[in-house]
Amino acid sequence: MPELLIEVGFEEMPAPWLKELGVQLAAKFAEIAGREFLEPTGAQAFWTPRRLVLRASILGRQPDREEPVWGPSLKVAKDASGKWTGAAQGFAKKNGVSVESLQEGVKDPAKPEERYLVFARKTPGRPAGEILPGVIAATMRGLSFPKRMSWDAWLDDGKGAFPFGRPIRWLMLLLDGTVVPLVIYETVAGAKGRALVTGGPATFGHRFLPKGAAGRPIGPIRSFEDLQRRLEEALVLLDPADRRARIDAGLKSLVGGDLVGGLPVDPYGLREEWRDLVEYPTVVAGNIPAEFRALPREVLETVLVHHQKYLPFPGADGTVTRFAAVTNTDGSSGEAIVRGMERVVVARLRDASFFYAEDLKRPLADRVTDLAGVTFHQRLGTYKDKAERLVRLVEPMGELGLLDSAQRTDAVEAARLAKCDLTTLMVREFPELQGIVGGIYLRAQGAPEGVATAVGWHYHPPGGAPRTPLPAQHRRVFAAVSLADKLDTLAGYFGLGLNPTGSSDPFALRRAAQGVIRVVLEFWKPANGEARPNLAKLVELAVRGYSMPLKSSAADIASALEAFLLERLDYVMRTWGFPGDEVEAVTTAPAPSALADPLDALERVQALHRVRAQSPEDFAHLAAAFKRAKNILAQQQAASAIEPGLFEAEAERELHRAVQARAAADGDYDSWLRSLAGLRAPVDRFFDEVLVMAEDARVRGNRLALLAETLSLFYRIADVSKLGG
Repeated sequence: MPELLIEVGFEEMPAPWLKELGVQLAAKFAEIAGREFLEPTGAQAFWTPRRLVLRASILGRQPDREEPVWGPSLKVAKDASGKWTGAAQGFAKKNGVSVESLQEGVKDPAKPEERYLVFARKTPGRPAGEILPGVIAATMRGLSFPKRMSWDAWLDDGKGAFPFGRPIRWLMLLLDGTVVPLVIYETVAGAKGRALVTGGPATFGHRFLPKGAAGRPIGPIRSFEDLQRRLEEALVLLDPADRRARIDAGLKSLVGGDLVGGLPVDPYGLREEWRDLVEYPTVVAGNIPAEFRALPREVLETVLVHHQKYLPFPGADGTVTRFAAVTNTDGSSGEAIVRGMERVVVARLRDASFFYAEDLKRPLADRVTDLAGVTFHQRLGTYKDKAERLVRLVEPMGELGLLDSAQRTDAVEAARLAKCDLTTLMVREFPELQGIVGGIYLRAQGAPEGVATAVGWHYHPPGGAPRTPLPAQHRRVFAAVSLADKLDTLAGYFGLGLNPTGSSDPFALRRAAQGVIRVVLEFWKPANGEARPNLAKLVELAVRGYSMPLKSSAADIASALEAFLLERLDYVMRTWGFPGDEVEAVTTAPAPSALADPLDALERVQALHRVRAQSPEDFAHLAAAFKRAKNILAQQQAASAIEPGLFEAEAERELHRAVQARAAADGDYDSWLRSLAGLRAPVDRFFDEVLVMAEDARVRGNRLALLAETLSLFYRIADVSKLGG
């Protein structure tokens, strides 16, 4: 099959976008080319910051095809005497054939008795070269970007303006080495103007290195192998795997660092980001002057990793002494490049060292009053107001049994101080460190470890957190402060009517709500008999914490926020791998409320998942039966209580005995669900042998009450009617 080669060259694309764009490119092309009967195979995408490349095998020509064109049914096509009607003759004339040449066929396999006239229209295949411009244009339009850029471009495909992730600078479209014509035009006054980019046989090498042709076209290219070879000669590694291998080889050649599999530890994902930042990676290493090595590790990492994209190398004692970086060069000027990098790092670390020393001159607790000058939201007050609300939200957690006396004391103090680092020089320069810096300063100033840990961690999850593990003994204090912070934010913004919409969440409230759920599910580890967080109760307290006028009543705000948190609970459990129908079955069960005890909801989902996997057929039958029961009960009034004396059929008595036996059962959720799965036989027999809607109103109400009681057994764990087959 002929080889198709596509290269789209553009201004540098953000590194985090590229891998997903490559996946999209291969999938979109295969989908669109398949619809055009080109039978694409082996579609592979490659990328660098300046290009997307696709190679695939396709047919050189579409196959000739026969497509059925359906006409009227035979009932309409012939009259009572068997002669052709005007409908049949009109259909034949429309398709340019005689009515006698039409065939008969079954249009719908589900209705074989209904036959129709059908004409087999022959469509000759077209050469791939004629079809590909439209296929490629549709493929490029089909790519989705986090942000599109309008660059005054126009595609002559009937859709006009052509936004893209970055401006396109060249196109190479080859079918077995032959150029496929495609032109991107300029947009002039909303219409097509002059040609901006014309597809051709040439590519471009490294952007500025002389060996890379420094911006001059390279060609003509004949095949993918030719492209890959000539780009490598021009200092562009097209395959991301080759760039990653070169990065790993460069790192292995450096001395020092924690080694895992012969490579420095990279918990930041920098190696993958480096791979997509440059076209020809060369790894270099620089030194951290001794005067800065005493800075907190989180500060060093923020400067090196988040600002400079450098990989820290810790020494044997854990102190960061060196860093590695990637350059888009051949390494010929490595020493000069490293000197420049070190100058930048030293300047930033000198600032950080100054901020650290200046901030520590003043106790963090003295900064509480400064929060009055930092606005949380113009309609929700200052961060001092927020700190006071956090304290008021944490204090009742002791009364609710969520914190013991010592934990409550630490949590109240941490809530009071959690936002104080917003006024520090360090956080003003490095906002990524908010919270973390507060914990570092409190620890340095001798605060209780539980307070320092809670302040340092309270933005997590899903925000940043210190690299140091969260000590188990301080987990509860952190969780209390983190919950209070996130719930206060959610209550305030919901109170202003700034709820997230399907397309907009400017205040990251979904992330905050997911943080609430994750704090409870991941970090709140109650022992047997200990109180568990009731999010519905905590939401009520958070909403009542606002003294300023809000847009709605407290009850309406709490109701909207509870629904939102329930949706996020559903989302988090789905992302953890639980099937959607099992999660929905638990979160929509009438009682107990999933928000009243999210940990219990998680335990119920886990149990349902395990037991259903053991008895899938039983649960499929029960789900179908319970859907039927719910539909009946939604339209009819059940009796207030079951009267066994009104049972007429043995199937009723059998189901009643089974329900009574299980109603008295106890144990963990797995055992209970396995017991309930045994209701399949009596439930099936009940529906097979009993007419629920009996004529006698008392008998009918009694049977409905039995169904309601059966449903209620499952409702303690899940609404099984939500389960799929």
